[in-house]
Amino acid sequence: MNRILVASDLSSRSDRAVERAVQLAGEHGGKIILMHVIDEDLPAAVVSRMRQTAEEVLGVVAASEHAPDNTEIVVETGDPVRTIAEMAEAIDADLVVLGVHKPRPFWDMFSGTTMERVVRALHRPVLLVRDPVSGPYASVLCGIDLSPSCLAAGRTALTLAPKAKIATFHAVHVPYRGMIARDASEKQLAPFVKDARARLDTWWDSAAIPVGLPKPEVTPASVHDAFAEAMTRSGADLFALGAHGRMPLSPSLLGGFTEEQIRDPRCDLLVVRG
Repeated sequence: MNRILVASDLSSRSDRAVERAVQLAGEHGGKIILMHVIDEDLPAAVVSRMRQTAEEVLGVVAASEHAPDNTEIVVETGDPVRTIAEMAEAIDADLVVLGVHKPRPFWDMFSGTTMERVVRALHRPVLLVRDPVSGPYASVLCGIDLSPSCLAAGRTALTLAPKAKIATFHAVHVPYRGMIARDASEKQLAPFVKDARARLDTWWDSAAIPVGLPKPEVTPASVHDAFAEAMTRSGADLFALGAHGRMPLSPSLLGGFTEEQIRDPRCDLLVVRG
């Protein structure tokens, strides 16, 4: 985590993102680039005033005793998603940090949240900060779906939170469960669990598993139920998952579960595209 780009809209939602970026930079000895993007469609006079305000607000953060001495301030004019993506590439950012989005039900329905669009535009890890920062992450939960993306997410999580307790989960869908395994008894679910465990074992033995990533138990449940159970069990303050679309022509390039987590995270969320 040598270069951390944190995008702030100067709202209270971004405060926690900045605080987390400062904590991570201090833990890893990295540099922070504090960025604010002004809408390119605004009148020049408005842009000028907003630029001055942004530089003053971010300057206070950069000058604080907690921020690294080499903290850099960048104020740009343009489309927020495109400008953030271009900056991340230009500085070769190891992590992009954002605050939670402001709900816009109608707009988000058609274009997605800013976080979704940033993740789609980047092939770099993106951290969505929801919770107050009290110290380094203590417990991390990683979703395992036998994809390169989940390995990339696990690898990044281990780097991001080297002292945290790591937990994993692997959900197995049981087709027509209400008809095949109505009682959800261990005997009825056994064939599905056995097959899933064999596939997990084969993949685990052949994949480049990051050192320190524990092998998950097979959970015969929907990904939502398995995730909720794993969150309760682990008490995670960071959830890491890989983003990838199931369909080759998926307009989101993320996947439904990932999109749901981005829009309504239960804790801080690390999204990595493999």
